[in-house]
Amino acid sequence: MPGTDPDPTPATASSSRRPAPLPRDPQATQLGEILEEARAAGFLGPGPVVTHLRHAEGFVAVCRRLWPDGVTPPVLLDLGSGGGLPGLVVATHWPEATLVLLDAQGRRTAFLKGAVHRLHVEARVSIRQDRAESAGRDPAIRGNFDGVLARSFGRPAVVAECAAPLLKVGGWLVVSEPPGDSPDDPSDSSADALKAVRWPAEPLRQLGLVPDLFVHQEFGYQTLRQADPCPDRFPRRDGVPAKRPLF
Repeated sequence: MPGTDPDPTPATASSSRRPAPLPRDPQATQLGEILEEARAAGFLGPGPVVTHLRHAEGFVAVCRRLWPDGVTPPVLLDLGSGGGLPGLVVATHWPEATLVLLDAQGRRTAFLKGAVHRLHVEARVSIRQDRAESAGRDPAIRGNFDGVLARSFGRPAVVAECAAPLLKVGGWLVVSEPPGDSPDDPSDSSADALKAVRWPAEPLRQLGLVPDLFVHQEFGYQTLRQADPCPDRFPRRDGVPAKRPLF
């Protein structure tokens, strides 16, 4: 009946007032495509790409905690970058940071060079094909990094020996912890016990490293601080840290 409709505006006019959908971030879309390609090439482990992405985003959160706003953005190295995690995610989520993506395999570094170009981050992200032990003995980059990130590089002793020579004094190593080894409550005493087993203080002191905070969000991350310069005898020859681990 006339006069009974509370909204006389035509339906077409009403629909035109709906907010337009937010545009998708082209860089985020590109990154997702790159990670799908990395998994297809065998450069990522099993599981959905979105899970790998969230795991890498956890590195961003930990890094921002270690280098808060107002502090000079760090120069970071992604140890054994593989398909670009967490390095590519850190680069796209933290546009002030500078990164080196290190991997020993030519296929992977070729893929990473293409990914960096597609993401338009060449100005602050470089690729280095080298073994970690060799990189750590290179005077041009030894002791140059504010932080080293390690996602799936190897057992703790290998990660520590390969990362410490690359870190500045006062720099940080951020390591992803296996899901089964990450306590749900980092304040629980089991967290300290686990850290002591995986990251024993005395052997790490040989490298100048000191275990620090264990950060648990959706995933677990162990942080270690480079308290003293890494002695010149480390890292040992290529392959030796894995064959004869320090702990």
